[in-house]
Amino acid sequence: MSIRSYFLEEEFQLQYLPQQIDIINYKQIDSFDEEKIRIQSKEGTIVISGKNLAISKLLEDEVLIHGKIEKIEFR
Repeated sequence: MSIRSYFLEEEFQLQYLPQQIDIINYKQIDSFDEEKIRIQSKEGTIVISGKNLAISKLLEDEVLIHGKIEKIEFR
């Protein structure tokens, strides 16, 4: 294993905390509004539903979503 691959982990990760979801190594954001956010990963589509959803951090490989999260679907 090279040191570069150690620091640049490519595995999809989703961390759920109260009122926030951190997604690492996603492909793209398909759509978003205050009630639903659709995100593509190499494993499929993640649909986050709730109220007052907002993207508070957006990087090339990481997205942080805040709001009242009611449901997370993996399709």
